[in-house]
Amino acid sequence: MTEEDRLLLNDLKSKMQQLFAAYQRLEQEKKNLQTEFEELQNKLESLEYEKSEIGRENEQLKIVNQLLSGKDENREAKQKINFLIREIDKCIALLNR
Repeated sequence: MTEEDRLLLNDLKSKMQQLFAAYQRLEQEKKNLQTEFEELQNKLESLEYEKSEIGRENEQLKIVNQLLSGKDENREAKQKINFLIREIDKCIALLNR
């Protein structure tokens, strides 16, 4: 093997080591990003659930406000309550099957 061949072989070996090191860094970065993605996805699910709970609570407060207002809006509140009662009755009927 000539000196030139040895230099080329050493150069190739050095570049392979650099490539392997870069691959390992990218693999670690990928794992870190996957972990971060999963954490953000869990946080998003939690926030969406919280948003839906707040929406339900808001609807309940609207109904209570309508009932307490003593205005003509009582009819609408009664309709909403009747609708909710019918929905509950449907759920109970499904559970009894």
